[in-house]
Amino acid sequence: MKLVAVNPQDLPLDRALPFALRDATGRLLLSAGMTVADERQRAELLQQPLYAEEHQSADWRRRVNLAMDQRLRQGAALKDVVSARPDEAPREAAVRSQSTGDAWGELRSRLDATLRDVRPGSDWKGRLAELHARSRSLTERRLDESLYHLVYESVHFAERYSAHHAWMTQVIAEQAARLLGWPQARIDSLGVAALTMNVAMQRLQDHLASVQFPPSADQRQEIESHPRRGAEMLAAAGLDDPLAIEAVRLHHDASAEGAPLATQPPERQLARLLRRADIFGAKISRRESRPAMSPLMAAREACLGADGQPDEVGGALLRAVGLYPPGSFVELTSGEIGIVVARGRRANLPQVVALVSPSGNVYGEPVLRDTLERRHAVKAAVAPARVKVRFVHDKVLALAVTPTSMPMPMR
Repeated sequence: MKLVAVNPQDLPLDRALPFALRDATGRLLLSAGMTVADERQRAELLQQPLYAEEHQSADWRRRVNLAMDQRLRQGAALKDVVSARPDEAPREAAVRSQSTGDAWGELRSRLDATLRDVRPGSDWKGRLAELHARSRSLTERRLDESLYHLVYESVHFAERYSAHHAWMTQVIAEQAARLLGWPQARIDSLGVAALTMNVAMQRLQDHLASVQFPPSADQRQEIESHPRRGAEMLAAAGLDDPLAIEAVRLHHDASAEGAPLATQPPERQLARLLRRADIFGAKISRRESRPAMSPLMAAREACLGADGQPDEVGGALLRAVGLYPPGSFVELTSGEIGIVVARGRRANLPQVVALVSPSGNVYGEPVLRDTLERRHAVKAAVAPARVKVRFVHDKVLALAVTPTSMPMPMR
């Protein structure tokens, strides 16, 4: 856990903290989402140096810099420049200045804190709505980059597993729902359900992702009961979205599988899509107890039926992410190993940046390959553990040609 210093004078009064406050040893003083109630409490905090986790406070520090830059451009005196506050910087400018990876890192941290505060009397619903809106804005502008970072992080890291998995499920499920032609109100409820589906086992889910032994009998019981308990928690905490609550309650129920989607009530449709997206995200995610499954294998298990063909839900998920999702590794017919940077014209024609030559040498400069060409066609998915190459994400993403902002059709 890397800590950075925080100036207490910059902390907002009567507003939720955007990150957790800690002392020099990393001990938690005030959780994210809590407030510095008054000057007395601020004075108490001033009695010791304050710190925050670097990745949690990155957006806040960026907005401090933007606010200072804004005063500099206005010709303010130096003492006024250094006293600038983060909330003076336009929020949209701060968001747009972030890299896509940093933006999802911040969303993951803030969702983690919000879900830990789901209780009556909390402001969690407003915080969740803000985060949901920000994820929508991000995916509308940078969908392929978002999928890239969500998939890559799932495959390689297990930190804040529950929150990261929620974002992965939300993005994939909402994209598939759009392809199914669902109305926006239903997609909104689906997104809320995806973000909150594991609220009753968030801590356990994070714990299990970080250990190498299987869950105990008591933990298995907690896992099995979490859909019902999660729905009850959300209702008790004031969520006024019956469709989302019911989808959370049903999201592990497979009894609706196989029936035509149109014949099922809305809550069953939501739960069915949520369940499939949940399975896909879980299978490609790394845990200490097992390596991540390749996205291609995960797509087959989550999207294909017993006959080997995708049903309505599976087909929509495949069209949303592709057979080889951004952020996954592939081998080309040429023998090169590369990383997918964007979906392509078809589900099996992603945009791939080659990283390793057929002879096994790492390219000094990654190169974009046209997978429509026979010699550069995708030959197979590659397990992440096979790829021992260091590369800069922004550099390979910059090679993508006209990154898509909408799900691509599969033909």
